[in-house]
Amino acid sequence: MRETTGKIRVAIVDDHTMLRQGLCKILAMEEDLEVVGDTDKAEEAADLAARTRPDVLLLDIRMPGTGGLEVIGAIHEASPTTKILILTASDDRRDHVAALSQGARGIIMKDSAAETLVTAIRAVHEGQAWVDREITGTLLEELAHRGHPSEGQPQGPQLTAREAEIVDLVIAGCRNREISERLSISEKTVKAHLSNIFAKLGVRDRLELAIYALNRRS
Repeated sequence: MRETTGKIRVAIVDDHTMLRQGLCKILAMEEDLEVVGDTDKAEEAADLAARTRPDVLLLDIRMPGTGGLEVIGAIHEASPTTKILILTASDDRRDHVAALSQGARGIIMKDSAAETLVTAIRAVHEGQAWVDREITGTLLEELAHRGHPSEGQPQGPQLTAREAEIVDLVIAGCRNREISERLSISEKTVKAHLSNIFAKLGVRDRLELAIYALNRRS
């Protein structure tokens, strides 16, 4: 039975020993964070999650042998409430898309500042999505290339034709002003449509909308 401390429980899966040790020291400095376990092997990630029941698990994508992408499903099965935050040096958008498609809640680059990592952990723990700014653009590009869900895929919440248009424009990287100009409607109307879309899909912002669309189009 897991001990309740009121802190965000964090586990780390990364093959670089110095990085893991450094992360443990950084996170230990935060009063609301607690590192409950770590491993250098992706194959041990599911067992680690089952034993420690972390709130957030930091997972490297590319590791020797079995990679992080291959164990995301097993981690979710072992500890369904654990949220996975990908910690990576890879700038390959295919890796990012694959991780999010499999249920990771965020991606943060290994060269990010310590305070950014801490913020990302807290955000993911609170149920938000997190993707570093420098890779958000490539994620949206990939979504735009994927088009609409296939006909055989189960349908999600029903959007109006106008709402579907706005979703496509958001995924294409358009801001509210651009959307209003393209659709010949006011920015106020765009914001109202976005609020309705977020409510229907159960997302909080544009990033979560993009991730929702990614999972629908995978």
